[in-house]
Amino acid sequence: MLSKGIRALSIVALYYVGSAGVAQAQNAPLPTGTVLQIGSTNLVAGSVVLNADGSLSLVGQQQGSSWDLAWDLTLNQDPSIAGTLTLRNLTTTTRNFNLLFQLPVTPAFSPSVFGGSISATAYDDSGDSILALTPNSSAPSIYRGQIDGSTVLSLFAASLQCLASAPHCSAGGTESDGLPGPTNPGPGVASSIALLLNFTLTPGDRAVFDVNFTVEPTAPVPLPAALPLLLAGVGALGALRRRRRDG
Repeated sequence: MLSKGIRALSIVALYYVGSAGVAQAQNAPLPTGTVLQIGSTNLVAGSVVLNADGSLSLVGQQQGSSWDLAWDLTLNQDPSIAGTLTLRNLTTTTRNFNLLFQLPVTPAFSPSVFGGSISATAYDDSGDSILALTPNSSAPSIYRGQIDGSTVLSLFAASLQCLASAPHCSAGGTESDGLPGPTNPGPGVASSIALLLNFTLTPGDRAVFDVNFTVEPTAPVPLPAALPLLLAGVGALGALRRRRRDG
């Protein structure tokens, strides 16, 4: 069953474990299978930094015929995908945009807990006093978080608008579920997590997203330290009673 939330964009996990005090590695290679996509276009990774804590930082910008996209993302082995995405509609018409970031996960684990958040702000950069950022027809919400290709979190079904107001207006909103934490119980992770963003944006305008999708193994519930002794005592007491009854 879907929890509240939607997320998009595609990237792979980082499996290097940095030791304390190790300097950042500039222009580090992405693991095989890393995917960053907008529509059917694969994005160039840009700057890739392998941090001392084992996380991977990606910073870049790329332009297509209808869009200009900038990203500043952090990928973690936890696993998690988080960061800021800025997209500008370069056309003179309202357009649909679909972004995907996918992060491979090794080793697999089960069960999981997950949570996510999105903060979205739209800007009337065209100055025509018409601004709208809405979910597009491919999904009921702008943000989706997925585990192994199945959506577990959908967020931001609302629309942001400022129609017939002052030029260069802006509108924003925030939604989260399962954070801080994460706290939402989820399925096991066999191979990957992903973040997808699917939205429609008015011509000449810009949308900025701060996103987070985090999945973690469910920690086993520790037994109280005295429980084994208690159980042993109960067992001994039961045995003593049986001997007395039989005798």
